[in-house]
Amino acid sequence: MNPTISVIIPIYNRGKYVAEAIDSILHQTYQDFELILVNDGSTDNSAQICQEYVEKDARITYLEQENAGVSVARNAGLAIAKGKYIYFFDSDDKLDKEFLRTSIHLARRGDADLVVCGQYYENRFPNPMALPTCATFVKKAFLDRYPEIVFPAGIQPCEDGLFSHQILALTDKLALNRDAHYFYRQHDEQNTANNWKFTEKILTQIPRWFQVLENFYNNHQLWDKKALHIARFMEHEPFESRYKQMPFDAQQKQLLHSLIKGFMEKHVMAHLKPADKDQLSQVFLGFLEANDAKAYDKWYADFVKSNKWKLKCMYLLSKLLPSRASKRSFRQKIQRKYGA
Repeated sequence: MNPTISVIIPIYNRGKYVAEAIDSILHQTYQDFELILVNDGSTDNSAQICQEYVEKDARITYLEQENAGVSVARNAGLAIAKGKYIYFFDSDDKLDKEFLRTSIHLARRGDADLVVCGQYYENRFPNPMALPTCATFVKKAFLDRYPEIVFPAGIQPCEDGLFSHQILALTDKLALNRDAHYFYRQHDEQNTANNWKFTEKILTQIPRWFQVLENFYNNHQLWDKKALHIARFMEHEPFESRYKQMPFDAQQKQLLHSLIKGFMEKHVMAHLKPADKDQLSQVFLGFLEANDAKAYDKWYADFVKSNKWKLKCMYLLSKLLPSRASKRSFRQKIQRKYGA
């Protein structure tokens, strides 16, 4: 009899942490799962640790491949998964013991195609534009209906954002699991830490992100129906998470501004209704209206300065809200709207 949940862990040189990651799955209160370990060409002791666990627990399947990246590893696990629901888990993190139980309960109760996991992502609900894998608990039957939705090979970062964005464009059957607690380990070797060091690499990848999106939206004829969805993705991923947060030099910022503005003008802006634009931040709309990166940066500095007291008052007002979650949600909305 097939398991209810397939947990897939891609592994590359995580011998220091992978045992804790595996144990956090094996110690779940919900036990009807299979665990698929995909070794992406590790050169440390990761393979030995995985083999030891395979010998102890029949629910564990172990795959090995030459180093091809996290997307290929996740796709390899997905190709053999037997569960009714899929969860992709990173090999250096840990899960709360109730994570799978609470997620499957909400998935079944609402017949959800996707459960958004974690209170941190509540501010994106009920219309998230993209999610990391740690927040994505997805029905296998849904993925089977759209076999073209896989992790894009050779792309990192944003491989998980592109994967989830496509799912979210095709279903509104979502549930939110506020009680799904994910323990994210921070260390110098993690991919997200290294991404900030390689701005040139990320700049060369962004046109590939856009090609994945263009192919998907063309194939499903979604430009008009999902204009706001793609606009919010562009606002979040290449603008907020890259342009505004990464240490690009002036030439790189100009290139990124041209790429984002060009994509939006070619594919999205003509389909956005006035009400859609009202849901985008003022700083992103200002970015799209600017002639170039230098003009935008000047506009943004003036914008923050002119809104300084408004922002301060709003943050003080947030302290009066009754709960930590409501304070965080309010502040996230302020930050998203004003970019400060």
